[in-house]
Amino acid sequence: MKKQLVLFSIGILAGLLSFVMFFDHKVEDKSNAILKVLQSNCDCDQVKQFIYVKGLTFSEKGMSTETAEYELKNCKYSDLNSEAHRINQLLLKKVDGYQEIDRFTLEFVNRNSSKLITINNGTINH
Repeated sequence: MKKQLVLFSIGILAGLLSFVMFFDHKVEDKSNAILKVLQSNCDCDQVKQFIYVKGLTFSEKGMSTETAEYELKNCKYSDLNSEAHRINQLLLKKVDGYQEIDRFTLEFVNRNSSKLITINNGTINH
């Protein structure tokens, strides 16, 4: 009986460890997948990830369970709204779980200005 209890406990711990490792890998894959899509599909001098947070967070912008922010420097595009729509459609198609991100922010930066585009659950806020 004691041996069965020890084996059962080890099995539970191994299962929990496997679940945590899979979950952490999946989150990392999503943030990396977003970065790769942005880098390969945007004509920018630099694309970098500011933050990627999964978990309950509170801020002046409200509550979210998943937040991501990326900076795109010196990008070439004709219209910011069209570019944001194009990027959003690419991410919806190419990144599993992208539409689950509560607060996704793209900051377009050049020498003269900085413009933010916020996307909630795959929908651009205008």
